[in-house]
Amino acid sequence: MNNEQLYEIAKDAVNDAELRSSDIPPIDLYVDQILNLVGERLTQGSERYHDKQLTKTMINNYSKDGLITPIKGKKYNKEQIIQMLTVYTLKGTLSIGEIKRLLQGAYAVEGFDGTGLKELYDRHLDIKEVNREYAMAALRGIVERNDLDVDNDIDYISVICALSAFSAHLKSIAQAMIDDRFPEPEEPEEVKEKDKEKEEKKERKEEKKADKKQKKEEKKENKEKEKNKEN
Repeated sequence: MNNEQLYEIAKDAVNDAELRSSDIPPIDLYVDQILNLVGERLTQGSERYHDKQLTKTMINNYSKDGLITPIKGKKYNKEQIIQMLTVYTLKGTLSIGEIKRLLQGAYAVEGFDGTGLKELYDRHLDIKEVNREYAMAALRGIVERNDLDVDNDIDYISVICALSAFSAHLKSIAQAMIDDRFPEPEEPEEVKEKDKEKEEKKERKEEKKADKKQKKEEKKENKEKEKNKEN
């Protein structure tokens, strides 16, 4: 394998396809209709993404976690569909909790609504398109600046390790930014008190268990001493 062959593999690897807001009909849709829309778009990208379908279970979980505003009936409006697509496109890197804090942060901005979400989502996809080129440039930089021979197995593994480390750094930066601007909400005092009581109860239980074990060992030792005296 030469460098150009590696770059072709990489180019295919970042060729995912996602729905834009303009691809979503201006009518409320059933879950199956949404899944069909997303599934059809996925087939326009690399084959490696074809099996990464959005599912009913995912959508139900997003709803339970409060990532999608409650629906009326069985249909989702455009804003709710974009909410689920936003989660779907970010969940490969961020946790559900982190994504929830991001969305809550956006909706906390004065005047932010469904139109604002649509613009945010489309801007995200625009930047993501450019980021594909950044990813390719990063790969080239790792290979060429370090004079790695991708035909050599050890050098090939070094490229993979370097890409993994780079990805981890970028993920950590994103998480640190979330923590700085949208920190996790503090638990109510009553919840903290319950957690404290639960922890104290656990400690008392462990102490009783340790005490019982110690008494059992002492009893065993005393029996052995008495037995030795008799002998």
